[in-house]
Amino acid sequence: MRTDLKMLLAFLLLCAPAAAQQATEADYKLMQQMMRSGNSYSQSRAQAWDARLKVLSGDVEVKTADSADWHRIKGELPLDQGDVIKTSGDGVAEMYLDDKGAFSISRNTELELSSLDQENSSISLRLGAIVAKIKHFLDEKQRFEVRTPSAVCAVRGTEFAVEYSQLDKVSSVGVFDEGRVAVTPQLDSGKAGDEVTLDKNSEIAINPAERRFHPEPLFRMGRFRGTIGQMRRRLLALRRWRPRSAAKRAQLREAALKRVVRRQLRRRSSSRVSGGAKRKARGLRPRSGRRRPRAGGRRRDEEQ
Repeated sequence: MRTDLKMLLAFLLLCAPAAAQQATEADYKLMQQMMRSGNSYSQSRAQAWDARLKVLSGDVEVKTADSADWHRIKGELPLDQGDVIKTSGDGVAEMYLDDKGAFSISRNTELELSSLDQENSSISLRLGAIVAKIKHFLDEKQRFEVRTPSAVCAVRGTEFAVEYSQLDKVSSVGVFDEGRVAVTPQLDSGKAGDEVTLDKNSEIAINPAERRFHPEPLFRMGRFRGTIGQMRRRLLALRRWRPRSAAKRAQLREAALKRVVRRQLRRRSSSRVSGGAKRKARGLRPRSGRRRPRAGGRRRDEEQ
């Protein structure tokens, strides 16, 4: 009996490590599943870029997706999907996508943030020019595009500039010292042309009336090299970027837009008051049709 008991105890001791190992592996798999589900949940909650606009000089206006009014922006504004940004002849601004991208928005430019989804971001350039420095995305699923009426530019991590002229409907794209851009022409027929890949220090001009396009050495778009240098320095400075939660961005955005609305209302009320004062002053002037004689005329009458 004692021998049988000893054998049973020995068998249990031998099986215990294997059972423990199986339990550990099961717990580890369960923990991995929980971590994956938690990561997917956090990514779904934070899949939009923390986009911000910073006005450097001049008149820069923003029109939100739920409003038909333009708001003149001062300082910084958290951006949202569907926002349209417009700069005047003296307006210069910058835009940031977290610490991954720095954009310079040139004068006389209008663009729309069509999508701020990190997996499929898109900017629609309606006129003017943008110059950008974007880090290489770590996630292969992340896509970024700049669309013009005559071209689609797919970007992963690049120094590039895109310009669109409403006058001749030509889209110009240039890549500087780093990266690639895949450019797909949009033809007048409504069809997409053949994709052209731009390597570093090359450019291309897309005229929708033509059918064939070839990359050329960087020349015309080279005038943006100075701006690219600024975006390089700006991207280095973005290392100190402090991410904001969606709630914090919404709070800051609402406060900034409210300040803009109050400023616009004060400007309108002051213009009404000044206009009313001018009309009142005009009403107090004598309305007699008889002109007053000049002093010289009175003097001549007295001498006669």
